[in-house]
Amino acid sequence: MNCGMRRALQVVAWSALLLISPNLFAQGCASCYTTAAAGGSQTAHALRTGILLLLFPPTLIFVGIILTLQRWKAADRRLLNPAHELEFSESEEIE
Repeated sequence: MNCGMRRALQVVAWSALLLISPNLFAQGCASCYTTAAAGGSQTAHALRTGILLLLFPPTLIFVGIILTLQRWKAADRRLLNPAHELEFSESEEIE
């Protein structure tokens, strides 16, 4: 089984596990739920907006870390495999 297929199966398995989890829908305490339910439509809108705003910073941090790691890994590969760069320089000198 190749790496891409294995990764896809892992993603599907974790997604299914998270969707089936009973704790997924048990978010929040009773006091928070009661206060939010009694607040009305304006409170619900404010809570939804606040939740969306609070999702952005961790998402941006996560994406930044992933991009940094990918670039770091690519730079590391270039340092570990200098033969590839030598092939280009030797072929340019011959012509």
